[in-house]
Amino acid sequence: MKTVVATVKPSRAATASRKGDLGIALFDAGGEKLAGVGHAIREAARARLPAPPSIRAWDFLTFALAVFATDRFLVRRNAADGWTREIRLQVDLVDPAPWHPLNENIAGMLRFLTGDIWSVEFRDGGMRPPNWHPKLTDRDCVCLFSGGLDSFIGAADITRTGRRPLLVSQASIKEASTQQYLAGRLGLDQNRFAANVLERYAPPYEPSSRSRSILFLGYGIAAASTLPQSKNTIEVYLPENGLISLNPPFQWRRLGSLSTRTTHPHFINQLQRLLNNLDLRVQLINPYRWKTKGEMLANCKSDVVRKFAHASYSCGKGKRLNQHCGRCVPCIIRRAAFVKAKIPDKTGYHVDDLSSEAHNDDVFAARITVAQLASRNISRWVCEAGPLLSNSHERTQYVDVVRRGVEELKTFLGGFRWQ
Repeated sequence: MKTVVATVKPSRAATASRKGDLGIALFDAGGEKLAGVGHAIREAARARLPAPPSIRAWDFLTFALAVFATDRFLVRRNAADGWTREIRLQVDLVDPAPWHPLNENIAGMLRFLTGDIWSVEFRDGGMRPPNWHPKLTDRDCVCLFSGGLDSFIGAADITRTGRRPLLVSQASIKEASTQQYLAGRLGLDQNRFAANVLERYAPPYEPSSRSRSILFLGYGIAAASTLPQSKNTIEVYLPENGLISLNPPFQWRRLGSLSTRTTHPHFINQLQRLLNNLDLRVQLINPYRWKTKGEMLANCKSDVVRKFAHASYSCGKGKRLNQHCGRCVPCIIRRAAFVKAKIPDKTGYHVDDLSSEAHNDDVFAARITVAQLASRNISRWVCEAGPLLSNSHERTQYVDVVRRGVEELKTFLGGFRWQ
């Protein structure tokens, strides 16, 4: 088991590393000899949030930052089985007392999210949130905004209902410009909190980053605590289509933690219970949990979305290409959505014609999934990615959205003559 000491004191992090543990300096730039992460977040909060976050919400962001950094700096190939890590995480918080009774629940939540074996401990000595004079704001909810097509649709739909969302973005280098551009098209860029964790340590870094979602949510929860508490809770919207949210494995190698669980309902329910136990008055909502991506796009009434949908970024493998690859599973689902919505897809794909890509790993997996649709027990298949709620109505809805999502893929892939 690897011990990780996530602390706001660089000297303590350095001492831990000298002893053979992994010391992470939170809110510190770090370098090749000292793992650091998140040094720009405090200034980003001061610049783009209307008020200082609450201590409880800032502690949650600190925890999320520690989890994300641990996931990035501990390379899976060094684990005994080449994937599953055993991690003992210690985190400095301003007020750790409410967290102590929740250690086991948190470890279980992280186990589901990343597929690793966690134990967690919380200590005092954390860094307090930055302080400044609050600014007036009319924002009444938070919407996570990645720059993907789903978040673009979500922000537009929420605005059309009369709500006034504060957008929240994890502004990584490859995604920041897209987020800014799309938020600007919606007239919301001045109502957006964007930050970049800027992790830094001696490479290599772990590329799977299964914990990225909890960091994104940490931003959202911190942002929610800065809005006027005129209601009992502040809604944090997580726009994600049902097929991607559930993410049933398209092939056996994508079982378990090999498949992302960003907004899987089991994880979101675990996280919501944690937030409730911490008395963080936030309600996590995925309004599209029972919609396919194509249905989201087809039902969106925003002319802005229809005009600029192609400018969103959905690819899982194209960052080195600086464009959508066109053939990974997220790209295939995206392309099928445009077909479903009967909207011309002006996205520039690295591979546009999939006819010669029949045996590409992701394309082949999608083709097999489509071919097995009629004979597959979809309810059992969906549960391979994680447990569903016991409520029979909700289970039926989740199963049905996966079926409809695969049918969209069938229509799209049926347009190619495979070589």
